[in-house]
Amino acid sequence: MNWVVAGVQWLHVLLGITWFGAALYNALILVPSITPMSLGEQRRIGRAIGARAFTVLRPVALAVITLGVLRGTVFGPIKDLAQLTSPYGLTWLVALVFAIGAYFWAERVIGPALDRMNAIPEAAALDSDGRPSAELEAAVANVKRKSILELGFFFVIFTCMILMRFGL
Repeated sequence: MNWVVAGVQWLHVLLGITWFGAALYNALILVPSITPMSLGEQRRIGRAIGARAFTVLRPVALAVITLGVLRGTVFGPIKDLAQLTSPYGLTWLVALVFAIGAYFWAERVIGPALDRMNAIPEAAALDSDGRPSAELEAAVANVKRKSILELGFFFVIFTCMILMRFGL
C-alpha cells in the first residue's frame, strides 16, 4: 500500500465530508431550527456561525479541490491531457469543474446574498405586527434558493466520486 496516496485520499474524503456536510447541515438543520426564532436571535446566531463557517470552510474547500487534483493526477491515472477523454478523466473533470463552481458559488453568490439579507435594518425587516416584511421574506427566499442550488453542485460532485471509485 502506498501510504502517501492513502493519506491524500483519506484527507480528501474527510475534508470533502466536512465541506458537503456543512452545506447539508445548514440547509437541513440550522436554517429550519433558527427560522422560528426572533430576528435578533437569528442574526446573532447566524453571524457567529457564519463567521466561523467561512473561516473554516474556505481553506477546507480549497484543500479538497487541491487534493482532488493531486489524487487524480500525481497520485492517480491522469498523467496527460489525452487521459482526460477517458471515462474516468471526464468524470474527474466534471467533479473538478463542479467543485470549483461550488467554491465560487459560495463566495460570489451565497455570501453576498447573506450580506444583503443581513443588511436589512431590523425596523425594515419586520412589519408592525412583528412578522417578517416582504423585503426580508424575499431576501430569505433568495438565500434559500441559492443554498439549494449549492447542494446541487455537491450532489453532482458526490455522484462523480462514486463513479470514479468504479473507474468511470
